[in-house]
Amino acid sequence: MALTSIVGAESITTLPDKLASGSKDCYHFSPVLIPQLDGKSAEAIVYPNNQNELQKVLSLAAREKIPLVPRGAGTGNYGQGVPLNGGIMVNTRNLDNLLSLSTTSARVEAGHILYKIEEAAAQVDSELRLFPSTVPTSSSAGFIAGGSGGIGSVEWGMLWENDNILGATIYTLDDPSERVELVAGELEGVLHNCGLTAFISEVEFALAPRTSWHQYVFAFDDLKLALSAGEALARDPNIRKRLITAFEWPIPSYFKPLRRGAAIPESKHVLFVYTDQPPEIIEGLSSALGGTVTFHQAPSQDGGRGRQLYDYTWNHTTQWAMKADHELTYLQDRFDINRLQDQIEERKKAFPGEVFEHIEFIRSKGDVQAGGLTIVKFTSPDRLNELIEFSEEIGISVANPHTYFLNDDSRWYGEGFHAKKQQYDRLGLLNPGHLRSASEK
Repeated sequence: MALTSIVGAESITTLPDKLASGSKDCYHFSPVLIPQLDGKSAEAIVYPNNQNELQKVLSLAAREKIPLVPRGAGTGNYGQGVPLNGGIMVNTRNLDNLLSLSTTSARVEAGHILYKIEEAAAQVDSELRLFPSTVPTSSSAGFIAGGSGGIGSVEWGMLWENDNILGATIYTLDDPSERVELVAGELEGVLHNCGLTAFISEVEFALAPRTSWHQYVFAFDDLKLALSAGEALARDPNIRKRLITAFEWPIPSYFKPLRRGAAIPESKHVLFVYTDQPPEIIEGLSSALGGTVTFHQAPSQDGGRGRQLYDYTWNHTTQWAMKADHELTYLQDRFDINRLQDQIEERKKAFPGEVFEHIEFIRSKGDVQAGGLTIVKFTSPDRLNELIEFSEEIGISVANPHTYFLNDDSRWYGEGFHAKKQQYDRLGLLNPGHLRSASEK
């Protein structure tokens, strides 16, 4: 009754089937998480229609001490958006206004879809610096809360670098809920917070000058050549790039729409490349790097989205792989760029036929890095843990996507994060159950 008085009956869902589907994210990417999270759901899903309603819902939850989970588009992959303790899920889909736009920034409400920013930015000759492969459906707050990088990271780095996020508005979970305006430099504990510290209601994205992007596929006979070429292109200061992704065969065979043409030759390892350089430059560059250009798509002339190679990259790769083979899953790796080839070879020798390389070249802390969304043949949780432990032993840092305890990944959660949670969610009502206590570690 109290929620109805705030948002109206039409903006609340309590039907069991709607609660079940609306409480899921993409945790089905993990065969470990499926039995742990299936059946978990909110007791009500609320769709605030404006900021005032949102603030009142948060105040009510704090006053009644009801667990509350923020919800974007639900494209997260490791259960971070699944309510573990019932309560209220607050879906932001109706908070979708574009609040301001310039050549250098766009400010939007939490539920604004990222691709709509890309379309709007094009009208002022700009574009998003970075976005996930789920850009057509991913919400703005959901991206900065659950993401870390994406298409564009090879040029601009990760979410928390280079002022890629210029600011955010958050609400505390208090009675009354407090509205807090934050700018770049004040976003620790907000970026990649997975809905745990504060409710993100608005985001200001930094924009880049619009570039006419050419899309290419390079094919190679040898994986080492493909990886070396990817690193060389990522480091080349003479070309602009938006994406450089390397795939070991047979991963490219899973991309069925691309297999219908000549883009993906049989048994070849490939690079997907977005660059500003025309074919006459790229053909020679590809040959010098030991590869062959098998696909080129010129920049769109009509402003339409058209075919995008990035639809097969980042965690879309995992999705394509799992469609082809239900026994496949993935890991999130960070390699030592100076030992990339050796680390890959050593792990393959220890786990023959169980790991297939998918490398996203990115820029982080001022240097080129190799991030892996490694495709893994799943046999058992124990074998998966052996693979993770071995990877860590040889210097491959693994962000384990097969646990819903988000502080299992020490790269993202520390004392600063916990301090912000205490500041913005002092009652511990936001997304409870997703942080291990000290006694559990």
